[in-house]
Amino acid sequence: MARLTATATRLTLLERSLDDLEGVNRVRKHLQREKVTSAMLKTAPSDYYSWHLDPRAKLLGCKTCHLCKSIIMENVACLNNGIEDSLNSRYYCVVLQYNSKLDAEQLRRFVRHNISEVNRPSKKKFNFQHAQGEMAEKLTGFRHNGVSPFGMQTPIPVIVAGDVAALKPAFIWLGGGAENVKLRISVQDIVMALGARVADGITTLRTD
Repeated sequence: MARLTATATRLTLLERSLDDLEGVNRVRKHLQREKVTSAMLKTAPSDYYSWHLDPRAKLLGCKTCHLCKSIIMENVACLNNGIEDSLNSRYYCVVLQYNSKLDAEQLRRFVRHNISEVNRPSKKKFNFQHAQGEMAEKLTGFRHNGVSPFGMQTPIPVIVAGDVAALKPAFIWLGGGAENVKLRISVQDIVMALGARVADGITTLRTD
């Protein structure tokens, strides 16, 4: 019985490794397709996410303000069920700094005010929440901590926080398709390659 359990565990780990490899390959192919020259992938230790931000930044050779993440937000009150209308999508991939937090109210204002007044839904049709984990994984094809705006299985519209776009030098590190793979890329390449929009004021600095 113990041997069967051990075998099942090894198979599960193998499946995860294959899924991670497939995710990283999607990221790499997307970057190549878009001819993104600033991109670089780096493997991090398996315990990377148990570290504080300072040692993570030291490993990657940057300041902590350049450590970013991609989160999937869902407008649970959206009139649309999909992502076809990028100005009023049900889902958005938001790129923000690790040392900041998203202001959902400011995100709502940004999205709503970018819709032409004649087509603009009422305020009650906007209610942004973090997408459920299973849905986020289904849409992106990436596991938790491996989400990248490149190589997503579903081309979710991307929004870059204004504080990220204002970084000097203008590059960031974020998920590269697997939990232990990080992607270094210029902010300009994210905007240009993905048609991402920059949203000022949607994040605030963490104090906790």
